[in-house]
Amino acid sequence: MKKFIYPVLCICLLMLAMPALAQNSVSGVVTEGAQPLIGVSIFEKDLPSNGVATDEKGRFTLNLKGKSHILIFSYVGYLKREIPAAQAKGTVVLSPDVKGMEDVVVIGYATPKKPTVTGAVSSISGAQIRQSPSASLQNALAGRLPGLFTQQRGGQPGKDGAVFSIRGNSSYNTSDGNSANNPLIIVDDIEFSYEQVAQLDPNEIESISILKDASTTAVYGIRGANGVMVISTRRGKSGKPMLTVRNETGALTPTRPPKMNDGYTTLSLLREYETLGLRDPAVKYPQFFANDNLEYYKDNSDPYLHPYVNWWDVLMKDYSLQNRTNFDISGGSDQIKYFISLGYLTQGGIFKNFSKGEGYNSNHFYNRYNFRSNIDIDPTKDLHIRVDLSGRFGTTNEPNDKAFNGGGTTFQYMWNGELSSFGYPVYNENGTFGSSLGAANSTGTKMNPVAVLKYSGYKRSYENNFNVVASAVQKLDKVTKGLSANLLVSLASDYSFEKSLTRANNEILTYYYDAVAEAYKPTVNNLYRMGRLSAGGGYRGSARKLNLQGSLNYARSFGDHNITALALFNQITNTTNSWNGSDAVDAGIPNNFRGFTGRIGYNYKLKYLLDVNAGYNGSDRFAGGKKYGLFPAIGVGWNISEEPFFKENIPFIDAFKIRGSYGLVGSDKVGAYKYLYEQIYKDGKGYNFGENSTNASGIVEGDLGNDEVTWEKERKTDIGVDIKLLNGKIGIVADYFDNYRYDILSTRGTVPLPIGIGLPPMNLGRVSNKGYEVEIEYNNRSHKVQYFMRGQVSFAKNKILYMDEANAKYPWMAQTGKSIGQQFGYKYIGMFEDIEDLYKSPKLVTSIPQQNLFPGALKFADLNGDGIIDENDKMGMGVNLPRYITGFSFGFSYKGFDFSTLFQGSFDYVINIQRGSLAYSRPERQSTPFNLGRWTPWSTDASYPSIGDGQGSPQTSTYWFRRGDYVRWKNVEFGYAVPASLLKHKLIKSIRIYGNGYNMALVYNKLPVAIDPESAVTSSIGEYPQQRIYNLGIQVGL
Repeated sequence: MKKFIYPVLCICLLMLAMPALAQNSVSGVVTEGAQPLIGVSIFEKDLPSNGVATDEKGRFTLNLKGKSHILIFSYVGYLKREIPAAQAKGTVVLSPDVKGMEDVVVIGYATPKKPTVTGAVSSISGAQIRQSPSASLQNALAGRLPGLFTQQRGGQPGKDGAVFSIRGNSSYNTSDGNSANNPLIIVDDIEFSYEQVAQLDPNEIESISILKDASTTAVYGIRGANGVMVISTRRGKSGKPMLTVRNETGALTPTRPPKMNDGYTTLSLLREYETLGLRDPAVKYPQFFANDNLEYYKDNSDPYLHPYVNWWDVLMKDYSLQNRTNFDISGGSDQIKYFISLGYLTQGGIFKNFSKGEGYNSNHFYNRYNFRSNIDIDPTKDLHIRVDLSGRFGTTNEPNDKAFNGGGTTFQYMWNGELSSFGYPVYNENGTFGSSLGAANSTGTKMNPVAVLKYSGYKRSYENNFNVVASAVQKLDKVTKGLSANLLVSLASDYSFEKSLTRANNEILTYYYDAVAEAYKPTVNNLYRMGRLSAGGGYRGSARKLNLQGSLNYARSFGDHNITALALFNQITNTTNSWNGSDAVDAGIPNNFRGFTGRIGYNYKLKYLLDVNAGYNGSDRFAGGKKYGLFPAIGVGWNISEEPFFKENIPFIDAFKIRGSYGLVGSDKVGAYKYLYEQIYKDGKGYNFGENSTNASGIVEGDLGNDEVTWEKERKTDIGVDIKLLNGKIGIVADYFDNYRYDILSTRGTVPLPIGIGLPPMNLGRVSNKGYEVEIEYNNRSHKVQYFMRGQVSFAKNKILYMDEANAKYPWMAQTGKSIGQQFGYKYIGMFEDIEDLYKSPKLVTSIPQQNLFPGALKFADLNGDGIIDENDKMGMGVNLPRYITGFSFGFSYKGFDFSTLFQGSFDYVINIQRGSLAYSRPERQSTPFNLGRWTPWSTDASYPSIGDGQGSPQTSTYWFRRGDYVRWKNVEFGYAVPASLLKHKLIKSIRIYGNGYNMALVYNKLPVAIDPESAVTSSIGEYPQQRIYNLGIQVGL
């Protein structure tokens, strides 16, 4: 009996022990949605030394050795999760940690944890940037970063990058074009320009941070006043090689193509006003407005002599194509890690291929190749070496059409209504290109655009860039714990050249119809064959930037006291050569910058925070004794949520930090001439000598020098809060800033003009710039659905306090007291009702005298009451840069599906909606639907002035400058990650299919004409139209 009972008891005990034994081993898969995550760290909570990492399929197996039976899942860029071992079997889903309080923030020469940061910093991940299919990197940032003001002013392939500023504008200095407010851009320790950052491949980006206050920008000293954008590229991680292939193709269409009336409608409007007598009887006008002629335009029964041409349909394709392909591989060991990326982008133009068969391509297009190799080497545990190589090769092509359009592009004349639909046919009846002699004899004065695009040739530019960064970090714990030394050298090299094919503007063969001779004749007299093409181009310029940097870093904790410190030296030598740039004789001389930077950071229990920063640096652009300056800043913070009383009484608030900063920074953007303390000499335009007045060119005197000139300075004040609520579900970041810019480079306006020579710039100006930023986000998970919402608003308003302008005769004429970018013009108060109203009103004393006006003309306010309307009545009408920017995004992910969308808006700015005004004396103008609201004697609610000669329309006024406020559906993406269980092929580890769109629709905008509210900010309406993109892509992990 005992022999039977004993074996039975053993079996029962073993059965009882099996569940316990099974719990000692946990297996599962870690994913983001259905996408496996490779290299996730998994370890026991009470035994961190017992851990594993997921394999290429996201799988793991961990034998438990501790007592907690709780697993911690940790992965860079994702929220950390603690899960009971029993629940970790199967699938564990990690969520991206986009803006968590524990994020590492990239600032100047440091990457601190966000709870210890006392400055104003906003960041975005590379994954968010890649949701936008735009070819230019900065276009993907609109509406996503508080404090970043962006405007995309066109859509030309290769030239569609948005302009941007951080916290608006603080300087009115235009001596260096429009760059006075450009932020400093740093990409992996290399300074980039606006144009260069637009050509970065988004696939290479790990994160982008913008530094907005003195605490974060003072270390850049003389270059930090406009804020700093710091871009970090992707780097390799330990693990097996991971190859990713990404390909996407998009269709591009204009966001707001021009809307034009047909020829019959336009001619009817002009005929209407001939009947009303709203024209100057002394001027002879064409007689093609006769009613019998109008009928031909109505039914298009005579397409050659009375044509109707829809030039948009003739010239434009329905869409153009964009394709982007990326290959990247990353991986490595504990000693060597690597990230290598190759990218190719091509964008086509929207014109039809008229030059096909001519041996060249006159359409717009852009091709770009990008490459990057980031290598991290750890030969010992105390030495880290970094070697980065990157570059790009870009080609931009455009038609050579400006010479044939009076200096404007085909787009400009189309948008301005100067390509009339009734002027001439595309092709004459005999197959030749149609044309006309001008408004005096027929209609339309511009060269046939199809002939121009076919025969005018092309202009092509090549931009090549190569960058190398090498650095070494040596830990010096043997000297003192926490000390390290860093040595870095970087070289950025740019080279550009161009080539072109050009045909003279009088050598393209077109024909007009001579009604008297009843024959077609050449538009250009005696031209009976096409002129020859001439080749041109060559070297455009080159630039080299050498950066040497050495630093000592210190980070150590003494109990509850945590200390960090930095001492850094850097020198930058920038050499630029250009044959078509500045005419100054110093154009090719290297420009040098040298700086010393110091930072000390202290916190107690991560509760009380202190940062002291200083930059002592200078530039050889300034005279001796003025080259160097000290730029100090201080930042303080209080993580009040770490206080016991706060934790006990307000448990639903996870983190609450109050922070503030104050400091001084500078700007050395002094203009095209490098050495303002010297007398400027430049290339002269010629002077007549001798009895024969022979023209001789040479070096001439330019502006006077000023050896007291120095950099602009800005005092920055910032107060902010960072809040996290409800277990991190809600995040709030708010800032108020007050920036005071002074010593702005200005030319005195109070010095009499007869001085006889250009005055030197002086440090005179003062501008105040104040505003605020608020960002609120909500992240949550409900069952298997993860979702988020995020909104932000930024406001910045500047005011010119002093600029030494000439004394204004009346207060409303002064720029002082108004904002940078203020537009001036007449105050529109209505339209003249009749002749009596016209002649009893104040007289218009401009290029269009009162006697040439008719009822229905624009009426302006006589602000000074002197009975006339002249320059003294012009007032500020608004600024051309938005004061408010907003962004709102939301999205979700569920079982491999993901969706996100973004809305972006700009408010409180004006744009000029004026095009070529429709007038009887310029019948080649094409009318728009806006003109249909014209004034007539029987209309009382007209929205457009009468269509007479001038009618006050060309005058800049509040009638033409309208609020440009808009809200745009900016971006949308929908994707699906194929579950790992369905991927049977051993080589394929992941597949994601997605579609996204850019510039989808204008949700809100009240402009009465078909103009994009961003591109219309510039004074020239009608550049290459901004584009809407519909994009499909696939990403495969191998």
